Amino acid sequence: MGNTTHSNSAPSSPSSISVNRQNSTEKQIHISTNHADGFYFTGERLTGTVKIPTSFLHSHLQNKNNSTSTELFNKRSLRNPIIIELVGDATYSAEIDVAADSDGHVTHKVNLCRQCSIVTMHQNKIELQTIESSTSSSDTKSRSRNLSSVLNGTFHLHIPDGLPPSLSNNRTPSVVYTLELSLSSNRRRYQIPITLSSRGSMSHPMADIKLSDTAVNKNDICLRASSSRNYYRPGEQISVQINYSNPQQRRSIRSITVQLVQFYRIHSDQNCSLLDGKEWTFDIATVLSSTQWSGEAHLQLPNQPLQASYPASSVGTTRTIECELHYRILIDLNEKKGDDINLILAPIHVTYQK
Repeated sequence: MGNTTHSNSAPSSPSSISVNRQNSTEKQIHISTNHADGFYFTGERLTGTVKIPTSFLHSHLQNKNNSTSTELFNKRSLRNPIIIELVGDATYSAEIDVAADSDGHVTHKVNLCRQCSIVTMHQNKIELQTIESSTSSSDTKSRSRNLSSVLNGTFHLHIPDGLPPSLSNNRTPSVVYTLELSLSSNRRRYQIPITLSSRGSMSHPMADIKLSDTAVNKNDICLRASSSRNYYRPGEQISVQINYSNPQQRRSIRSITVQLVQFYRIHSDQNCSLLDGKEWTFDIATVLSSTQWSGEAHLQLPNQPLQASYPASSVGTTRTIECELHYRILIDLNEKKGDDINLILAPIHVTYQK
């Protein structure tokens, strides 16, 4: 008898997808960055390396004069430097005339960033990579070794301030950043993903305030919720106190649910992700035996890479759109007869600032 509790474990942050630092388009080209996980703050310096096998250059630079790949590269690189770009694109869905599309929506993509850097090729530093292959049968095993020379390059660029955070989802809206390398002789682009976040706003003792709200339904059931502060850092727990009074001792209260949700908006397109939650369910004896009830939920913020809160800002290169990201605590009291109570506390601020 009595109330029971259970918690939903926090899922991965929307941007905590495992990142393959090797180029996914062409396995011969390798791009790596100084942060192995690909997570960066806006305003930060990004450095990295590029490795290009000379055999790849030989096949893609159309060597017609029987020159060596290195000689041909040296000549062409003087005229056409290798460029790497930090590219950011926001994708969102907008409503249109229903007659124009089956679902009445159209997808738009807006460029947010194109930050370029020239790759400095160290032509005097040519590595020899050993490629080993083995074949086996029931009786014999053989191993062969192939030596392949690799040209090394380095790059560095400054990530602009004010960019919206990465929102890598399988649905709109989304914000995706990639490092893209292009060779002048080849129209292909070689990419690796990058995850960006702002550092968030600075917490101040006077600004860190208690959040609270109250609502009463027509049956005089009063629901109160509060949190002791409004600034948090990734990985911290958020304590939420819940109280309700049931002066008429109504039997229809089914449950109380608390959820920590990440909201994001691009233009007029918005979506949300559940980060953590807790639910209390009630039986008849619990509701009848008390006119007062209180509980406490400990909601877990995921660790890095978690995006810091991002206030509504206008961004874009050729076209300007508005983006924002914030975090809210939702509290729902569910009644059997449908007279539910819904509370939304003021936004909490997720920050990396000390």
